[in-house]
Amino acid sequence: MNRSITAQEVFDRLKDQFQLKWVAGENGASRQVDYSDAEQLRPSLAGFLNFIHPNNVQILGREEIDFLDSLDARQRWETIAKILAIRPTALILCEADMIPDDLLEGANESSTPLWTSNAAAVDLVAHLQHFMSRHLARETTVHGVFMEVFSLGVLITGDSGAGKSELAVELITRGHRLVADDAPLMTLAAPDIIDGSCPSVLKDCLEVRGLGVLNIRAMFGDSAIQTNKYLRLIIHLKVVNQKDIHKSTADRLTGDIGTREILGLEIPVINIPVAPGRNLAVLVEAAVRNHALKLKGYDAAMEFVSRHSATLANGDDST
Repeated sequence: MNRSITAQEVFDRLKDQFQLKWVAGENGASRQVDYSDAEQLRPSLAGFLNFIHPNNVQILGREEIDFLDSLDARQRWETIAKILAIRPTALILCEADMIPDDLLEGANESSTPLWTSNAAAVDLVAHLQHFMSRHLARETTVHGVFMEVFSLGVLITGDSGAGKSELAVELITRGHRLVADDAPLMTLAAPDIIDGSCPSVLKDCLEVRGLGVLNIRAMFGDSAIQTNKYLRLIIHLKVVNQKDIHKSTADRLTGDIGTREILGLEIPVINIPVAPGRNLAVLVEAAVRNHALKLKGYDAAMEFVSRHSATLANGDDST
C-alpha cells in the first residue's frame, strides 16, 4: 500500500509545532507528495534550496535569502521563476525579517504554497524529512495476532482454527501485551525496521471463537495493550495430529525455522506444531527467549554441536 500527503495535510500537522503561517499560494493546497517521490534518493523530501536536485519542500533560510538579495533584478526574478517552475509541494521561509514581494507575487501566480516559520531552518528540515518519510513509508496488512512478548514484537500466524486468539489471551494473562489482532498494519519505518501497529477500527479488540470480540484494555487494563512494536519474529502455528508430531522433518537441533518476506525484509519464522496436550504459551515464551539469545549472539544448538565435537575429539565416549 502506497501513501501520499498533500501540502494542506503537512501544514495542518506541523503548523502549531513550527508556528507555520500560510502567506501565499492558497490555491496549491492540494499539491501532494506520494510514495514514488519518497522512494527516490533525489529529489529528497525536504531540504534547503537546491537547483540541481530540487526538494519536494524547499526551505529558504537566511543564507538562501541572502543569496537572492545578492542577485541583480533580472537574475533574481529568473532564479525565483526557476524555483517555482520545479513545482515544489511548498516553500517555507524561515527566520526572515520580511517576506520578499517578488516571492509573494510568484507564489500566488503559480499557486505554490508559501509558508513562513519562526523555527530554526536546520530543525525544520530535520523534522520535515523524518515526518514525511514516516508518513509516506511503504506499508502492508498481514493476517495474524501481533503481540509484545518479552519486549520483542512477535507476529503469531497460522491457519484458521489453529488457536491464535486463544494463545494470545493466555499470553496476555501471563503479562504480555497485545498490539493488534487479525490485521496488524506493518510499516517500513527504516530500511531494516518494520513497525507494527493496530488499525484504529480494531484498537484494543481481540476476537475469540465462542466468546466473540473482547476489549482487552477494558478487561485487563492499559498495561495489556501496546500501541506499536518493531516486528522481530514470526511464530507460525502448524496443526498436526498427535500421532504425526514425532514424524516432523524439522531439524532436531535447530527446530523448524525459516523466513518470511514482508516489505522486502526477511523476518525469522519459527514453526510450532499444534497438537492436543501441548502448552503453546510456554512454547512461545521459550521460542522468544531463545530468539532473544540468538540476537545477542548465543546459539544453544551451535554450542551443543561444539561440545559434541570437542567430546569426540578428546576421545571421550562416556556420552
